[in-house]
Amino acid sequence: MNGGSPDRSGEICDEYAEKDTLYQAGSNNLLGGAAVSKVSIVVPIYNAGKKLEKCIKSILNQTLTEIELILVNDGSTDNSLEICEKYSKMDKRIILVNQKNAGCIAARRSGIEASHSEYVMFVDADDWVDKEIAGTLYHEAVQNNLDITVCNICKVAGDRLLIKKTDKNEYFMEDKIFIGDEINDKLASAYFHGHPFPSNLFAKLYKRELLINCGNYLDRITFFGEDLYYNLEMLLKANRVKIIDKSLYYYRTGGNTSKYMSYLFDDMVNGYEIQKEVIEEYYQDSRQIRYNGISVMLLNTLKTCLTSLFYSTLDKSERENKILKFVGNHSIREALTNEGVLKYFEKDYLKAIEHRDIRFLYQLGENECKRTKIRRTLVGIVSKVC
Repeated sequence: MNGGSPDRSGEICDEYAEKDTLYQAGSNNLLGGAAVSKVSIVVPIYNAGKKLEKCIKSILNQTLTEIELILVNDGSTDNSLEICEKYSKMDKRIILVNQKNAGCIAARRSGIEASHSEYVMFVDADDWVDKEIAGTLYHEAVQNNLDITVCNICKVAGDRLLIKKTDKNEYFMEDKIFIGDEINDKLASAYFHGHPFPSNLFAKLYKRELLINCGNYLDRITFFGEDLYYNLEMLLKANRVKIIDKSLYYYRTGGNTSKYMSYLFDDMVNGYEIQKEVIEEYYQDSRQIRYNGISVMLLNTLKTCLTSLFYSTLDKSERENKILKFVGNHSIREALTNEGVLKYFEKDYLKAIEHRDIRFLYQLGENECKRTKIRRTLVGIVSKVC
């Protein structure tokens, strides 16, 4: 168990350095045409640039050779397609899907549709993976008849600088299998309270059948929360889930730290409404505590929406109009009366929303943007240099 291992923050992440070599076509790792893949690895790609090669090479270097790598180029305008084409000519296990830009949700769907394996995993194009990830998760899934298998991650800046070795939250304290109602009570319900259980699609292995039969909420989400609501539905329908405390996925931090997201507010509200529907269907016995959680999350994310306005090129009047729209939204005003919200937030913030105090909320977003500017700048520099 790695849960008690020290955080080697700031050390060089050299575990992977020796593996970062060009995968050679014609090696024994190539599958013949008649071979059957055990795991399909889907990589949605949009302008990944030079980071993409490290990602691809780490996947082709898996100790489990019976894999297929599905590269979904989602209308990239850089050289990502050329990189995909180069590697697809080198390795018969690669399936290249080239499509017009339709967003990450559509890209993942295309990858799932193109897959042939019983199990599917996702890797983001700017991340990379340990050579054991596919084999470890696959053998756990087969041995324990799992619907979802979850591993831990390493957080890195750039290509090598290790920021955090593992996620040390409660779910990774030990290897554990969750069965039936325990999945709903311990895993899915965590998403109503700040999702301490990882909501990302990466660093997980799924039964393809589960992926195919879920995704009903995704048409209501543009981008923000897509992983969470896909995972939420799958967890509610899964029979067996296992979490293992092995850090097998290298996640780059620092991406889009100061990007204006025009879709953020609508995604946030739609997500809140989705969660309400789930609570009404699955959690009647703990309805109020779940509503407390999603209401607090909604108004916390509203602060993020306010801050995001100052990453944009909108002028003051346009920002004020956006804020007016925010505080007039039905879901926001509904959450404002929740008992958990009244205990959690400072009174000035809640009063500003209630009375549509645009000046107060404008200043709140501007101040937060200024407060985090130095940190965001440093993260961006480190990501580029390392």
